Amino acid sequence: MITVKIRSEDLQTAIRWTDAHIKQLPYSAAQALNAAVQGSKFISGSKERSSLAVLERSAGRYLDRPKAQTAKGWRATIANKRDISSTIKPKDRPWDRTRYLAGNIKGGISRPKWDLAFVKHPSNRGIPAGSRLVPTRYWKGEGKLDKYGNIKKTDIKKLLNQVGTTGRTATGNIFIGKPRGGARYPGVYRRERRHVLRPLLKAVDSVRYNPIFPAEQEVNDNIQSIFLRYLKLQTMRNVEREAQRG
Repeated sequence: MITVKIRSEDLQTAIRWTDAHIKQLPYSAAQALNAAVQGSKFISGSKERSSLAVLERSAGRYLDRPKAQTAKGWRATIANKRDISSTIKPKDRPWDRTRYLAGNIKGGISRPKWDLAFVKHPSNRGIPAGSRLVPTRYWKGEGKLDKYGNIKKTDIKKLLNQVGTTGRTATGNIFIGKPRGGARYPGVYRRERRHVLRPLLKAVDSVRYNPIFPAEQEVNDNIQSIFLRYLKLQTMRNVEREAQRG
């Protein structure tokens, strides 16, 4: 029979090796998490595989023609050995992306933006406070949407400059409010010839976002795929560095 024994000094070496890894584990885990979330200059290719990069690429698949500043509009807190966690948030500088991104991730009610210029206009005759304005089918003849599907600021300014309170004139043929008579809805209308009012923007109670961007799932899937690999790498590096220090 063959008996194999482990020498006591070998066990002591294994214990020291294990203790060294345990000692470095919190710091290594924080490093690995930061690399998985944001990327690290010490891990080749980690920035391209990071969760922030995944969110940027995913935005193009789930959102409707997002602007580059929106797709890249994420930041993350830094994990450390005392708090091995990182929170990914929309950037708030130079402008806050929270409203748009959170609406598409969690759903909810979109707040008015440029609509307020019409709703609060002194010539408003019937659009309720808090209303949102959405383009009608006649908007195509009035102005073009930008490549992201939004009404251009120049077209909004043009309409506001043409608001009038009386009949159709050369410089005041835009009406804001609810036309008298009939069942026409509140909105923004253009006065045409022969007393015709053409609806350009329709007032609605609210515009609801449906949750269409599974950002949390995208991030979790990404972390699961790369975190352990980074943890092993960082732990090995940190243990070797401490061993060299003696």
